Amino acid sequence: MRNSMLIEVRAPFDLGLSLRAAAAFAPVPPGEEERLRLPLRLGERLLLAEARQVGRRPARLEISCPACRPGGRDMKEAVERTCRAVSAGLDLRPFYRMTAGHPVMARVAGRLRGLKPLRPPELFDMAVIAVTEQQISLHAAYRVRTRFLQLFGTEVDGVTAFPSPRELAGRTVEELRACGLSGRKARYLLELARGIVEGRVDLDELENMDDRQAREYLTSLRGFGLWTAEYIMVRGLGRTDVVPADDLGIRSLVGLYLGDGSRMTAEEARRALAPFAPWRGLAAFYLLAYHRLLGPDAP
Repeated sequence: MRNSMLIEVRAPFDLGLSLRAAAAFAPVPPGEEERLRLPLRLGERLLLAEARQVGRRPARLEISCPACRPGGRDMKEAVERTCRAVSAGLDLRPFYRMTAGHPVMARVAGRLRGLKPLRPPELFDMAVIAVTEQQISLHAAYRVRTRFLQLFGTEVDGVTAFPSPRELAGRTVEELRACGLSGRKARYLLELARGIVEGRVDLDELENMDDRQAREYLTSLRGFGLWTAEYIMVRGLGRTDVVPADDLGIRSLVGLYLGDGSRMTAEEARRALAPFAPWRGLAAFYLLAYHRLLGPDAP
């Protein structure tokens, strides 16, 4: 038995395009533009899973986990979590049918056919990403996160994994500030990590909540406002109808492509995306990816 599996995923799907879109927001190491290397915590073990696309019609992935037992329970879990990370079950066809007659989104969706949003392996990782990006530029947040991983992450086969809540909970505010976090953000992350360790917070339970419940749960956490909650929902939970409309980048690009070219207010951006329900978050993601990869002058 092998520690790799061929998995059929919902087509259309283009893993390389999805990885390039992700890299447009946070750089990936050279040579990894066509494969996903994902550090996974399976119980007490930290393993590396790798996915590469081996077919388009039908869409297939080869998922491997060298340290997993062939045919074992850990291999099965590695496959399931890798499929979740690449949004393997997401059916893009209803979204494409909805956008087909739109003067802007038809072009955007056509140029990005097969693009799916990639999800971090753990919701705690996504929470760290969201907090680091609060009220600063993506470039500055990437620097902070790189330092954060250098100081607190664990390397597995050349890829650095985020620390687990238990690993982070024992740190101090001063230690977290050394990676560039403000004291306030450091306290938010420590309180979250300790809440998870002590059983007061259960991020995994978000998967079983509807959008309203997930939003309320996340905004009840200290330091997690509406933007942070919705960002976690769309990127970490794969909620395709959620739009973090308070995001300046989203408001600017929705205004550029679906408005008069000027930055919209959050409410204006929500109204402009309303025709794409229940795919409003996915429509915003496609606009962001299109702008980053192709630019406003692309044919």
